[in-house]
Amino acid sequence: ENEGKKIYHFEVGQPDFPTPENVVNAGIEALKKGLTRYTPARGIPPLLDAIEGSYKARGIDFDGSKNVIATPGAKMALFAGFMASIDSGDDVLLLAPAWPTYRVMIRSLNAKPVDVHTNGNYEIDEEKLKHKISRTVSALVINTPNNPTGGVLSKENMKLIYDLAEDHDFVVFSDEIYETLVYDGFKQTSMLEIDSTMERTLVINGFSKSYAMTGWRLGYAIGNEETISNMVRIQQNTTSCAASFTQYAGAKALTGDQSSIEQMVAEYQKRRDVITHLFNEIEGIACLNPKGAFYVFPNFVEYGLSSATLSELFLMKTGICTTPGVAFGDKYDSYLRFSYSASLEDIEEGIAVLVKFLPTIK
Repeated sequence: ENEGKKIYHFEVGQPDFPTPENVVNAGIEALKKGLTRYTPARGIPPLLDAIEGSYKARGIDFDGSKNVIATPGAKMALFAGFMASIDSGDDVLLLAPAWPTYRVMIRSLNAKPVDVHTNGNYEIDEEKLKHKISRTVSALVINTPNNPTGGVLSKENMKLIYDLAEDHDFVVFSDEIYETLVYDGFKQTSMLEIDSTMERTLVINGFSKSYAMTGWRLGYAIGNEETISNMVRIQQNTTSCAASFTQYAGAKALTGDQSSIEQMVAEYQKRRDVITHLFNEIEGIACLNPKGAFYVFPNFVEYGLSSATLSELFLMKTGICTTPGVAFGDKYDSYLRFSYSASLEDIEEGIAVLVKFLPTIK
């Protein structure tokens, strides 16, 4: 790119939209008011109240002052949740394909990530899941809508997960960071709708995807009082708190105009329709139509190359940058993740370049 070559950025896992203006203005206003000091480790009351209110509008009730922690990014919420809940030697189930950071975090706690492979667009195979459950399993991690497939879990699937968690005494970490980015009229169920007491659930969410705030670093977790209190202690002794002005911006994001989300979803759906159509026009490539997030996960198995080799080949020969499927689980080494958080022009042009190149390697 520095040499002037055209690079098609299909590897990027962040929105290509600006942060909404009202959110930016709220952050600037907080800075101008001098709201730049440490905040409570749990988060500022206006943000905790805004999170509580946003869920209450959906019929989900909890106490923001007791059941929520705001963190510098959803990653920190997830890691603090893992630290508060997982012991050395535990097995932690991952519905796969799964975001690679889950495995890194779990291994750092001397626990073992165990993949539970899903069918198609992140659809649960009940027997496979039951087969993986053992006495050493302390948690299951789900991510719906899913990175990298864009697949979603139905309410029935989530109820099944909760019932198994109750029967076998494990915790469900529900990563719901993409929950607003859903298409075709689908409504993503939150685990909080299934487990209203939060006895076995910790929900992870944030502002990066819904409000195009990746660089602001603001996430949160919702769970039972004991787990959240333990996470607060962890945060007090590590990151201290999320940045103060960022928290005020987050409160405005939740309480202000939501039309930016609707606009993003409408644009992403157009791009999804185009990219899935283009991939399915290519002989030998299978690409399912996702209902959420902003990724597709086409299978290049007929080309007989590893995903890392394919990804490097595409980048060096065509300027197309992708994420190797093996990063999301060993079983997915014939897949590549393409993000459609790129312009329609780049999607159409990039896939056209790929179509011309593919016959040279088959």
